[in-house]
Amino acid sequence: MMYLFDTNIFIRSKNEMPSDIWPTFWNRIAELIREGKIFSSEKVKEEINRGNDDLTEWMKKNVGTEFYLSVDSEVLDKYKDTQNWVMNNPIFKPAAKNEYAQVADAYLVATAAAKNMTLVTYEVSDPTCRKRVKIPDACIALGVRYCDLNTAFRDLGVRI
Repeated sequence: MMYLFDTNIFIRSKNEMPSDIWPTFWNRIAELIREGKIFSSEKVKEEINRGNDDLTEWMKKNVGTEFYLSVDSEVLDKYKDTQNWVMNNPIFKPAAKNEYAQVADAYLVATAAAKNMTLVTYEVSDPTCRKRVKIPDACIALGVRYCDLNTAFRDLGVRI
């Protein structure tokens, strides 16, 4: 199984496990990237680059272009599916629908669906949330497997 990482995995890890204190963690992430076991979307790259911080620099030093999956025709087909689900779901407020169409989340769900990957995120399902579309709820709607970082690490046999 291949894993697709959400932006929040990197940002939360940067904040809670800074590389100067947790070098083993960050070295292991770099190894998993080199081994082709974890990936992300070019849309995540855009979000991380906007931070222009230590994480941005770490990613530039440790991540090759193959890590960021592009938005190809398969992904665009699934993107349409995820957008149709959101737009036809009466629970979401218009602002939530708008935001979902513009951030990396919809592309992550679409990429995971198109490439048969597990989406790794710290978001939790909240099907009653009106103000924001949660990644796990979109995953459930599209039949995409998702999990948190610890579950992905267990599945990959990672121990730090």
